[in-house]
Amino acid sequence: MNVDNTNKKDFMNITEFSKLIGIPASKLRYYDKMGIFAPAAYGEGRANRYRYYSHTQATTIKMIRMLTEIGVSLDTIRELVRDRTPEKLMKLLAKNKRIVANEISYLQEIFSVKAPMPFR
Repeated sequence: MNVDNTNKKDFMNITEFSKLIGIPASKLRYYDKMGIFAPAAYGEGRANRYRYYSHTQATTIKMIRMLTEIGVSLDTIRELVRDRTPEKLMKLLAKNKRIVANEISYLQEIFSVKAPMPFR
């Protein structure tokens, strides 16, 4: 979809969207380049390739951010975004819940180790 002056009010430019969701514009450009998260529209004409986002895309990008924060690979996220269903998302979250729980247990074990007693 292309954005022109008649429908520009329905979209946010990359800077506005970036501020709304708290993700740097550079990361949004990277996600677009990698085929993970595309803008809803681009500017019209060769001279204007600005990226435009809709408010409804905030949910998707927040899901992507959450998945990256728990260690899901960008390749896996790309596959999910391309063919997203609630069942696939729940399966992925369940799998990663176990991984995160194991990491937490491991870290708790590390922090519970007490320093050896000094020799007297």
